Amino acid sequence: MRTALRNHAACGILFLLFSMVYAGQLNAQQSPKTINLSEIYRDVIQSQNETLSYKDMTVVDDISSNNTANDPNAFLTKLKALINIEIPVDSGGIISHVKTLYLGNMVGKNIALFSLNLEYLQIVSGEFKQLTFQNMKADTVYMDSVLVKDTFIIDDSAFNEFSDIQSDYTNHFIYSTVFTGYYNMYRTKIHQEFYIFDSRFKEGAHIGPHFEGTFTDFLVENTVFEPIDSALPLYLPDISPDSVVYKTQVVFNFFSEPDQVSLYDNSFLSNSDEQHILMTGRYDQIAISGNTIQSHLYAAFTVNTRFDFYENEVSGNLILSDLIINGKNNEMHWQQFDGFKFAAATIPADMFTDPNMGYDLSEDDIDIIFRQTSNFAIKTYRGLTDEEFEDDDLFQRLISSYYRVYKTFKENGQITDANHTYVEMKDVQLRQLKYKYKTYGGLENFIQWRLNQLLRFYTDYGTNPARAIRISIFVVALFAIFYFFFPSEWDTKSKAQLIADYKVFIEKNDHGYFKPFLRLSGGFTVSLVNAFTLSLNSFVTLGFGSIPTTGLARYVCILQGFIGWFLLSVFTASLINQVMF
Repeated sequence: MRTALRNHAACGILFLLFSMVYAGQLNAQQSPKTINLSEIYRDVIQSQNETLSYKDMTVVDDISSNNTANDPNAFLTKLKALINIEIPVDSGGIISHVKTLYLGNMVGKNIALFSLNLEYLQIVSGEFKQLTFQNMKADTVYMDSVLVKDTFIIDDSAFNEFSDIQSDYTNHFIYSTVFTGYYNMYRTKIHQEFYIFDSRFKEGAHIGPHFEGTFTDFLVENTVFEPIDSALPLYLPDISPDSVVYKTQVVFNFFSEPDQVSLYDNSFLSNSDEQHILMTGRYDQIAISGNTIQSHLYAAFTVNTRFDFYENEVSGNLILSDLIINGKNNEMHWQQFDGFKFAAATIPADMFTDPNMGYDLSEDDIDIIFRQTSNFAIKTYRGLTDEEFEDDDLFQRLISSYYRVYKTFKENGQITDANHTYVEMKDVQLRQLKYKYKTYGGLENFIQWRLNQLLRFYTDYGTNPARAIRISIFVVALFAIFYFFFPSEWDTKSKAQLIADYKVFIEKNDHGYFKPFLRLSGGFTVSLVNAFTLSLNSFVTLGFGSIPTTGLARYVCILQGFIGWFLLSVFTASLINQVMF
């Protein structure tokens, strides 16, 4: 009996010890492994493998400090002291056999990656307090669902393809970085600030953050967007009967409402191909200032409070037909828009690479098209060709672009800028009226075309009453010269007597030239004043009782009365339009 009890006790003790050991192993397995950043760098330098993968670890940055911040040389010096091996470095960064570095579900505080030169860098489902890429080079960077609780910084780096999908940053700053391939940010959350400074995008960019903070700020400053070289033609029957090369150079596609959006001193460069800048979303305030805009800017966004657009050098087209400005005190200036730069556009064909849409493209072509267009095919409409004038809907969208700017100028009291906008808008309509008459004929089309030509010449479509007065004076003087050569009941001397006085004046006589000159001048002046009075009276249609002239001049006087009535009516409307502006 005692033997059995001892056996049971021994078994219980063994079971307890086994349970304690198993529980310790289980806890050890559940606790994430900790690795120093210097260890990862040692592996990168020493490994003969092309791929290094780290998963489910806590990474501790034992290299970076205040002394190494923003200084790759100091970083490498500190790293060498930690790992105690030589670090092969060239102008591209650390020399290594490793081409692919994968970081999956890594956790860390302030992690800084310096001077890595890779073909592929992938970070998936990580969580960091701060993450920094400094002096980095990579052919492809892929970030997916990465959480950075403070700031993600990219500085002085060079990447080809860069994708950032559904990550989450409090702040994101990009400094002095070159993207030679396609940059794609899609549905990445930004809680405070997203800034891009002094960088360069060479092959297109889709910038699509999701702003979620109480105050969010987006800024792009002193950055260059180069023309896209890719030129794969695409056939979209709902947009064009022919195959067309569509290029969307950059898309700013915000999925929520940032409080402040600013584009300062950037260059959107173009070449012989048409490049488009597409801005969509709803903003509280937006300022676009000091930019060189050679590409076509499609502003398809809504502004709630204030829209500033000034000091830009615009040589491309401005597509503002979908722009909605709800705020007041907006700042714009006409000199940026002058020269028929407004345009309309077809509605972008979103997701046209989807096979369900009926477009049969290979996977390689879909990949090229995506980078070439960001999935938005935009065709610009300028209202210049006969083919374009056949599309009344797009023509009206073009006029809407002018009207939105005209309305803003008018609300701001910018009378001169508003008048310039209105005149150019009417010039576009004049081209359409000419096309309609040349194509379809008809008396009504002819009258509308010629009548608008007259309004353009006489008062700049009712915006310049001073010009109307100047032209009216010229018309009165021209008719007065005509009436001078015809008899008038108001003349004290006939035209025959004036001729006789002239002959006496030019003949040599004993009494000199003074008295004949006075007689000639007096008769000439009275006749000219009468002719001018007759012309003025006819022009302003005050009425005569009977017309004080005969012959052809009587009928010309009636004609002048009709011309004067019409021109004065236009002048009156133009004057009221400017007085009541």
